[in-house]
Amino acid sequence: MPRATLPLGTITLDDADPQPLYRQLYDGLRMAILEGRLRPGLQLPSSRHLAAEWSVARNTVIAAYEQLTAEGYLETTRGAGTHVARILPEYLLEVGKPRGATGQRLPAKTLSRRGLALSSLKRGTPGYQGAQARPFQHGLAAIDEFPSLLWSRLLARHARTPGPGTMGYELGQGLPALREAIADYTGAARGTICKPEQVIVTSGAQAALDLAARMLIDPGDRVWLEEPGYLGARGALLGAGADILPVPVDAEGLTLETVIGRSPPPRLIYVTPSHQFPMGCTLSLARRLALLDYAGQQGSLIIEDDYDAEYRFAGRPIASMQGLDRSGSVIYMGTFAKTLFPALRVGYLIVPEAMVEAFSDALRITGMTPPAVMQAALADFITEGHFAAHIRRMRTRYAERRDCLSNAIEADLAPWLRIAPGEGGLQLAAVMAQGADDRALSAAAKAANIHVTPLSTYFIGTPTQTGLHMGYAGIAEPQMKRAARKLATISEALKIPKWI
Repeated sequence: MPRATLPLGTITLDDADPQPLYRQLYDGLRMAILEGRLRPGLQLPSSRHLAAEWSVARNTVIAAYEQLTAEGYLETTRGAGTHVARILPEYLLEVGKPRGATGQRLPAKTLSRRGLALSSLKRGTPGYQGAQARPFQHGLAAIDEFPSLLWSRLLARHARTPGPGTMGYELGQGLPALREAIADYTGAARGTICKPEQVIVTSGAQAALDLAARMLIDPGDRVWLEEPGYLGARGALLGAGADILPVPVDAEGLTLETVIGRSPPPRLIYVTPSHQFPMGCTLSLARRLALLDYAGQQGSLIIEDDYDAEYRFAGRPIASMQGLDRSGSVIYMGTFAKTLFPALRVGYLIVPEAMVEAFSDALRITGMTPPAVMQAALADFITEGHFAAHIRRMRTRYAERRDCLSNAIEADLAPWLRIAPGEGGLQLAAVMAQGADDRALSAAAKAANIHVTPLSTYFIGTPTQTGLHMGYAGIAEPQMKRAARKLATISEALKIPKWI
């Protein structure tokens, strides 16, 4: 139990006050308890320690403690000391009474418009329960396959012998070694063209999105967002006050032709070209070039969220849009949460050279940077070849798990689900027949400890397609097969419409 620290500036004793010192101490402690500065269950200093701190007789402190104990504010246990009571007398006396000295309720405290918009988004992906994820949670890597011993050695190396820059404040836009490793990796694997100075390291992908949204758009600016699209991006854009225009997605990705000519032109365009979230399709090269050309002509900016680009199971991945950009329109975004493990909380942006200083200064103000020791260990993990080896190994493993889920859907869920086109990633989309209620199926599955996200939740407007978003990367094959059979039973019981 932590011991309380009572600053002299908070509780004062005045020899000139006509009230006895023990009463002044009683009043000060009582108010600190009622105002929440001393929380329920907190252990207080001993009477001897407190008397020495205030330079008063010990009997003064004992008298105050005894009075507070008698009134129910403190609890004293032999051998355990004195603690703030867990249930306070004023709370019991005031239950059900209106707050405020006049007996009138105070005005309701409300969030800002942006706060209300943000809180209305329910991403709804529960975390791990114990050692395993629920079937079919999406966005979760196979943590049991991660080389934890190797990672712990890298962390210990930098914890025992801190290098330059790992113990101070000024990380700026990230540890230089990690920015260089990211620039080298993305250049070789994703075809980006950048200097290490252009890499901005953040505490996860969502922090990168939030920073980019606040740096690139003003309240009311028009932003294009894929439909259906990523809720995390929608949240960051709403938080920045964006006027979001949903852009439909088909088998080749963002349908640029459906929105060209709409006024006003977008200030920002958010896309997931390598593996569209949630449908899984890849933005075709022709559409990438058309989008880059449009952005260059209009002066629009593009956030390229290179989501799940490492895990493509058929053919070679198309190079990043950032590497094709010639007008400085693209801000590239990546994360290690999906390739390594979510709790790592390391993401990054690659920004045009003209924006580097502004983003770096903003990052210092927001403080959205991961711990330096974590960055140093990750830099070593990449430069020593462990990252590339892990990606190669997991690409094979995830392909096996995708095949397992695909086969389970074909065997048990084919009457209700059809797998959407798309290769790779850590999850897939399975679409339902017209009129099927994916939210009802998701709710019933949740009661059976199966997590499937309704595709309809990813639409801003009226959903044009229902279905399920299903993860497989962190789920063992036998567990997936059992869950698929259970989901089929649930679908039958709910009379979910079937494909003809």
